[in-house]
Amino acid sequence: MATGAGVHAEAFRAACAQFATGVSVVTTSTPDADFGVTVNAFTALTLEPPQVIVCLAHTSNTWRAIRKARVFAVNVLSADQVPLARLFATKHPDKFRLVRATVRRGVGGVPLFDGALSNLECRLVDTIARGTHVVLIGQVVGVRHDPAPKAPALFFRSHLYEGFVAAATVGDH
Repeated sequence: MATGAGVHAEAFRAACAQFATGVSVVTTSTPDADFGVTVNAFTALTLEPPQVIVCLAHTSNTWRAIRKARVFAVNVLSADQVPLARLFATKHPDKFRLVRATVRRGVGGVPLFDGALSNLECRLVDTIARGTHVVLIGQVVGVRHDPAPKAPALFFRSHLYEGFVAAATVGDH
């Protein structure tokens, strides 16, 4: 087994693809335009204070816009929003014109997608640059979640999936 610099990018990517994760669209807004990108590198960091981590490529237009705006939102997508995930995974210059979901405005004008499992509105409090990406640390300043039993959008083995069948747990009949 190779370690450190001996790990090939393809092998690393294949190993990481074995981890199923949720799918989110990170959004922000500047006076010039709205920006957004599909991510699966998102997680909670702390409960007190409520903070999240998002990882974006240094080359991301959304990252450049967040750096200016200092606010962003994480829209955790439901299974029926996989087309939205696909749209925001592209480099299309005007993604928001193609959005079919209703978009509301949050703190600092960040776009929030209706129908998402949750929306987390964040203020950028810190960044950590590493390799090709930057880690954004966001202080959560607003949340909304949908209590309906909707399935999530999932990313596994480099493919998007529309929900899942939950495994039975002890006590389920």
